[in-house]
Amino acid sequence: MPSLRSVLTASAALTATALFATACSSNAASPAGGSGDGGGKQTITFMGFYGTFQDAFTKTVIDPFEKANPDITVKYVPIQNSAEVLAKLRASKSRPVADVALIDRSVAPTANQEKLFAKLDTAKVPNLDRLVESARNKDGYGPGFSIDSLSILYNSKKVKQAPTSWNDLWDPAYKGKLAMPIADTRGVALIIALEKILGADYKTDIDPAIKKLKSLSGGVETWQPSPDVYTAVQSGEADVAVGWNARGQYYKDSSGGVVQPVLPKEGTVTQINTINLVNNSAHAAAAQKFIDYAIGAKAQKAFDEAAFYAPVNQDASLSAAVKARTTASETQAKNQIPADWDWLTTRYTTWVDRIKQEVIGG
Repeated sequence: MPSLRSVLTASAALTATALFATACSSNAASPAGGSGDGGGKQTITFMGFYGTFQDAFTKTVIDPFEKANPDITVKYVPIQNSAEVLAKLRASKSRPVADVALIDRSVAPTANQEKLFAKLDTAKVPNLDRLVESARNKDGYGPGFSIDSLSILYNSKKVKQAPTSWNDLWDPAYKGKLAMPIADTRGVALIIALEKILGADYKTDIDPAIKKLKSLSGGVETWQPSPDVYTAVQSGEADVAVGWNARGQYYKDSSGGVVQPVLPKEGTVTQINTINLVNNSAHAAAAQKFIDYAIGAKAQKAFDEAAFYAPVNQDASLSAAVKARTTASETQAKNQIPADWDWLTTRYTTWVDRIKQEVIGG
């Protein structure tokens, strides 16, 4: 959308009445796209995860998108987690601070219900038809962008016998050397994994998993490693930790093998990050063009090859070496612990609160 200054420059001959009408019409952006987008150079703001995710996303998605669309610039705003996205969008609902935002699938429905996100125009986002089933949103909101899974991480220089099971987190050898940042989606996924191990049903009662986690608290060195759990494992601040596979694989390479991610023998829980059009975006058409590019086969392959996520586009084919290290691998496909994230949406906050109060603060 042109700024008021550019409108004034281009329309110096207009009367005060015409200027007022132009300003009013340009501010009346449609949440579904179109009316908020004018000609000329545009800047859309993308809110995405910090660190290695930002580095890979900028190189493999933003840079080639801008090259292919010289009239659009993408500004990356790094965020820590989905809770931060939700808070920032709630605080700027009428004049949003972003046009496109990433958020966990478990949190996205809350944002959709609060009308923080808008439904996509399928004509503007044709790649929606090429997505794998798990990445589709039946209500028309933002689809999945990346697929990941929970894993155990360990420092190969300090741990002589690699962990192979979720139960190994309770191994006395790791007492006081654990990093457990589980006051978020990682904790929710871990509860689901523990419920399976304990023979319980997470949809009925999570007390068994909470009790199990409480018994671990004395062995935890940190619940909130800084700057993140992957750096903590690499530096030796922690010997063993819980984290996401994709970042674990990235740090495995960047650390020269010091950081090692493990797929526990009981299986793992898959998690999806969604990419969303922010409601009331002043650049909705450009934002949807960017979303379409991000979920396209070319961008998906490039990003996932660099960052070790599984692709959401069925036409994106990863190299065999990379695929074997992602949730797209045959090994991980056979070792998935089912998680009903749509059902979990209404329990997510309660579960995280219980982790904070009964496990971390207990």
